[in-house]
Amino acid sequence: MASKSTRISRRRVLKTAGAAAVGTGAALLGEGALAHPSTDARGALSEVEGQGQAPAIGTNTQAGRRVRAFVKLDSTEPPTVQTITLRRLTGRQVAVRTEAAQTCYSSVGQVLLPSPTAPQNITVVGHGGVGIVEAVGPEVSAIQVGDRVIVNFHSTCGWCYSCVRGRADQCLNGGGPSEATADLNGKPVFSGTSGMTEVMVVYQEKCLPVFTSVSPVELSMLTCVGNCGLGMTMTKVPVEAGSDVVVFGAGPVGLHAVQGARIKGAARIIAVEPIAYRRDLASKLGATDVVDPWRYNERRRRPGGGGGTGTADEFDDALVNHIRDLCKLSTDRTWATGGRIGPDHVIEAVGGDRYGNVLIKPAAGSGPDPSGMTVLHQCWELVSRVGTGISGSIGFPNDQRVQIPPNQFADSSKHWWAGTAGGTHTRRDVPRYVRLAEVGKLDLKALASRTYPLNQTTEAYRVAMNREVVATIVTPTT
Repeated sequence: MASKSTRISRRRVLKTAGAAAVGTGAALLGEGALAHPSTDARGALSEVEGQGQAPAIGTNTQAGRRVRAFVKLDSTEPPTVQTITLRRLTGRQVAVRTEAAQTCYSSVGQVLLPSPTAPQNITVVGHGGVGIVEAVGPEVSAIQVGDRVIVNFHSTCGWCYSCVRGRADQCLNGGGPSEATADLNGKPVFSGTSGMTEVMVVYQEKCLPVFTSVSPVELSMLTCVGNCGLGMTMTKVPVEAGSDVVVFGAGPVGLHAVQGARIKGAARIIAVEPIAYRRDLASKLGATDVVDPWRYNERRRRPGGGGGTGTADEFDDALVNHIRDLCKLSTDRTWATGGRIGPDHVIEAVGGDRYGNVLIKPAAGSGPDPSGMTVLHQCWELVSRVGTGISGSIGFPNDQRVQIPPNQFADSSKHWWAGTAGGTHTRRDVPRYVRLAEVGKLDLKALASRTYPLNQTTEAYRVAMNREVVATIVTPTT
């Protein structure tokens, strides 16, 4: 057994190797050459390989390194696994060896279907991930080689107009300039926050170091969907202890919102979800009531509804009426704290099943309106006159419109928020989410349902599209 004086900490080994490579490799090798750590450093790195984290490459350049990645070659062809060649790290770029990346449902169209939103350039697919920092660019200050980091879909620069006004979830700096990070057959490859690769090259403002025993697979739920769902009920919507919260959709976003509402102390949490196993999981994670929207699928326009006073509903909707009944107070006497109509807070986490002109039919089932537009109307109608609603979905048809009676829109006390990040400030909030997972108050494991190797990424997205499980995770380096 090594004496205390001869033990070497993993962090010190990796930092020493990185410093050695920066100081000697950069001087001895050309800018485009692959800079390997010294023999001594490589030997030291091998000592830490068995500690559950990937060994770092002790250099600030990755130029010439070949890695596998799930790449979209153009807007018409489905992505495939390709071997790409990394470029030299510049500025604030960070190289992260990917341990786990969640297959975000909003990427299904780019992977499995003809998609009008597919990138025109050669692009690595994905919305962030979790991994070990293997190298950093010359301007990186907050991230160290050897750190485990959550690579978030949304950046947090701290300097832009949105960030300095408390809306880091809407950061205007999406990770720096759009520049290629690799090459494939002489053509540039772009990555952004793409986790479907053995090595992510991202900007440091998208990286958050985490120091926890929570597994990378579980942590991968916090790169995109988890931040959105938790953010909606724990940051933007003021869920008070004892309040009533309705969550439309019990997918990966909605189930995080359910847990957030439970953590904040909501008295009643109603999950609206058409798929049975997801309703069951919502109940286990904190929902007090679950509702199948197919059982309340009658919606009729009221003659003159939503007219001059701005107080009448435009539609007689069975689902809205049922949820209002669930949320009725014990008294309707306005002088005795009664009189509220509808829940305090409504969370929309449904989205739709239409990608451009393509309508998909998930094998596990879907809601009554595949466009998701009806749900948006129902959410607005449900919110009490002083309540709060928030929508976290994207991808609605551009030719559709949400129609709100003008007097309600202009003179209502309802509060409405929008935004796919749900209000999460990643540097401030994600450490809180991780801590909640550590102490058992946030269940990430129940949502990270099934893992796949990189060469089965297409299958992982297919399972996600069919909603066979809550979420699928790709583990590129296992």
